[in-house]
Amino acid sequence: MNKRTARRAGISLLALFALIFFLVYTQISQEADVAAFKLVNEAWHVQALDPLFEYASLYGRAYLWVPVVFFAWVLGGRKYKKGALTMVLAFLLIIAVGEALKALYFRPRPFEEVSSAIVLLHKPSDSSFPSGHAMIVFGGATIALLFFEKKYSVPLLLEAALVSYSRVYVGLHYPTDVVAGAALGSGIALLTYAVFYGTTFFDRAYAGIETIYDRLLGELLKRDRLRCPRAEGYLAWAPRKRAPVMP
Repeated sequence: MNKRTARRAGISLLALFALIFFLVYTQISQEADVAAFKLVNEAWHVQALDPLFEYASLYGRAYLWVPVVFFAWVLGGRKYKKGALTMVLAFLLIIAVGEALKALYFRPRPFEEVSSAIVLLHKPSDSSFPSGHAMIVFGGATIALLFFEKKYSVPLLLEAALVSYSRVYVGLHYPTDVVAGAALGSGIALLTYAVFYGTTFFDRAYAGIETIYDRLLGELLKRDRLRCPRAEGYLAWAPRKRAPVMP
């Protein structure tokens, strides 16, 4: 995707978020939102799947996406490294925007208004709108689609969908919270790519981080204690030949 297309798609997603926010703020969508919440949280509730959705909701954000950034940089080529840097920039912007929105607008959690809600996790006290989990995971998945191969990016996209669905399933968000979060997170990710990628700032940041990483890696490899464990184990246990005794 070129930067112009990414910019247009990002702006369109921000417009979608604004529309959802208007519907939520004016409570036009509240009745339908509650009905959709009850459908996912109650009617489609399957007790045997509770551990799956609890795990996805608890660990599907930072516990997955921090390693994604790390391994993309350490094990990936140049394109993957640039994707990791773009992902970090997008995450920083997403967190800042998400926290600002939650501070400016408070929406009660569904378990505070729906007495029959099934709540499987600890009850947060902050605003329900938008879903911070959906913002992060869909923002990361969007960057992954731009930079990673499909065999990696598609599973990450599916993981983002699972985490977002789980937030409704465990009783912590309305459906519009996660849809709005997904739109906002993806929109910010696309605009991060469109605005920063390929700029002088981005290239200098990438070069600086790569230089620091290469220096640190070089220093680590120079240390005797950080040799290959297999080689060290072999040398430690292999029988040593005795030097011949001179007559």
